[in-house]
Amino acid sequence: MKRIIAFLKPNMLNDVICALHEMEGFPGASISEVKGIGRGMDEHVKGSHHEPFHGFPVSVRLETICRDAQVDQITGIIEKNAHTGRPHDGKIFVCPIETAVSIRTGEHGESVV
Repeated sequence: MKRIIAFLKPNMLNDVICALHEMEGFPGASISEVKGIGRGMDEHVKGSHHEPFHGFPVSVRLETICRDAQVDQITGIIEKNAHTGRPHDGKIFVCPIETAVSIRTGEHGESVV
């Protein structure tokens, strides 16, 4: 199993979610609004020396747990539908998951996904 974490521009979320929803067997996702900075975002933190700091830019964090065989399809859908070609389109990270447990049923492993 894998955990996919994607940081996206908020205006791209609807396209990404609609495309993922069309995927057969999509396991679902959690979405949250986050703030932060990445490489090359110094202008958002520092501003000019004469302008006040106005806060971190807002992004969306989309997170899902999926079977290993679904990783390429899910990341491909996210990449295709979040891509604008402009700076700061976002990032996708994939991490291993050791196990999963369903609190309701007591199931363990991939059957939970």
